[in-house]
Amino acid sequence: MNQPPSESTAAPPPPSPPPATPGGGEKAVLLVVLLIVGGALGYAAYLASGGRPAPEEIEGDISVISRGEPVDLQMSAVAGKYTVFDFYADWCPPCRVLDVQLHRIAAHHDNIAIRKIDIIDWTTPVVKQHGVEGLPHLILFGPDGNKLASGEEVYGLLSQIFGTTVY
Repeated sequence: MNQPPSESTAAPPPPSPPPATPGGGEKAVLLVVLLIVGGALGYAAYLASGGRPAPEEIEGDISVISRGEPVDLQMSAVAGKYTVFDFYADWCPPCRVLDVQLHRIAAHHDNIAIRKIDIIDWTTPVVKQHGVEGLPHLILFGPDGNKLASGEEVYGLLSQIFGTTVY
């Protein structure tokens, strides 16, 4: 006797999928939005810093005396100290390397003053005034206020006077 299966002997129906978690998609969207906003804020902070870490407290006699404007070096030389005039630009990688070395010298010696001159670009008046043709460019004045050297000669004199290699 062949009888159709009864309801009681039939296989159970397959389980239904679990119900969707409410808000699952919204959480993913919120996470993406937070990541984008956080990245934008971080990038804005990077741009505001000029792409450099926050400056440490400057030790020694160091100051920027020109941002492209003409400057009288003789009048800006510091009496009783060696005065290094550092012509530089923010976009100049070798200038940044030299800057660290000059800061180190100034931090360890009281008889040196660093006067920084930001040329900004090659069209500013200070470039023409002092005939700057390459960066970094240094000019050294002695404690008596007289010019001792300029250009490559300054590196050797700084090494002799302060006992440190400057390049």
